[in-house]
Amino acid sequence: MGEDSGEKTEEPTPHKLREARKKGQIAKSKDLTTAVLLIVSFNTLKSSATFMWEKLTSLFVESLEFVAIPFSPSLVGYLLGTTKNTFLLIVAPLFGANLLVALVVESLQTGFLIAPDSLSPKLEKLNPLEGVKKYFSLKHYVEFLKSLIKMLVIIVVIVLAIREDFFLVLIAQQLRLWQVMTYTGAMVMKIVTRVAIVYLMIAVFDYFYQKYEHIKGLKMSKKEIKDEYKRLEGDPTIKQRQRQTQREMAQGRQMGSVPGADVVVTNPVHLAIAIKYVPNMMKAPKVVAKGKRLIAADIRKMAEQYYVPIIENPPLAQALYKLTQVGSDVPPLYYKAVAEILAFVYNLKKKRKRRY
Repeated sequence: MGEDSGEKTEEPTPHKLREARKKGQIAKSKDLTTAVLLIVSFNTLKSSATFMWEKLTSLFVESLEFVAIPFSPSLVGYLLGTTKNTFLLIVAPLFGANLLVALVVESLQTGFLIAPDSLSPKLEKLNPLEGVKKYFSLKHYVEFLKSLIKMLVIIVVIVLAIREDFFLVLIAQQLRLWQVMTYTGAMVMKIVTRVAIVYLMIAVFDYFYQKYEHIKGLKMSKKEIKDEYKRLEGDPTIKQRQRQTQREMAQGRQMGSVPGADVVVTNPVHLAIAIKYVPNMMKAPKVVAKGKRLIAADIRKMAEQYYVPIIENPPLAQALYKLTQVGSDVPPLYYKAVAEILAFVYNLKKKRKRRY
């Protein structure tokens, strides 16, 4: 009954998640990016405040030096150029830090997503009825409620921070200008720090909420999962991808057996068969890896890396490649040929040991 009702109770399949990602439908929190940018901007301003003050002071002093000089277009051009360069130097650290952090945070959330489907023009976006539906949707009201809660929380944080130093506001008239500026700066720093921390906490919560809503919106019914499975089973691209994955997994497993092989028999270029034999434990020598062309080259390369002897024997290599599978024993017909090669390899190893 539940299966036929179409209730979307099942987690989205990997295929549906991939399709949603192609369309730009991903879990992302704008608040998280904003919160991190707020913290970075504040710390950048704090760390470069002295540099900014020196540059502005220098610009002001230099401007005063030209007060007595008669007005001319060249003077205006010089002053405008100096002012522009000074402000570029002041803004550059803040702009550069914010740009870098925004790219990093967005990339961590989206995984370097480029979704052409989301950028392509769609007629439904121009439909005013669609806009009205979104405005009165539950999601819109939830977002409005979240914004209201964020605003109230931030206002409470600011009010509490000001209350702690409210006595400074009362005695401000009795203080000197530099004292007022010092206390005001300290109060602003405290307020911004607390707001940034609270906003970051809200943003982290919002990120996980967005992930939850994203998965919830992509949930499927059992019928949808069955239909997708049937559709993909007949898809040649999916089948090819599955076969490719299986080949890569099998190749990875057999390549891991090459370092433990006793010998690699080659064609010498097109084929490579890795053989292993453990006396008193194996009934016959076993093929632990085999391949042709690129895979054969990988087997030879790994054999050289782990000092596994490589023996050229085209007839034996061709026969073993055709008649055996990875993990199977060498056919009895080729026991003698393989035994001769193994004996040669064992003698070679003994000679090397004596030499060292």
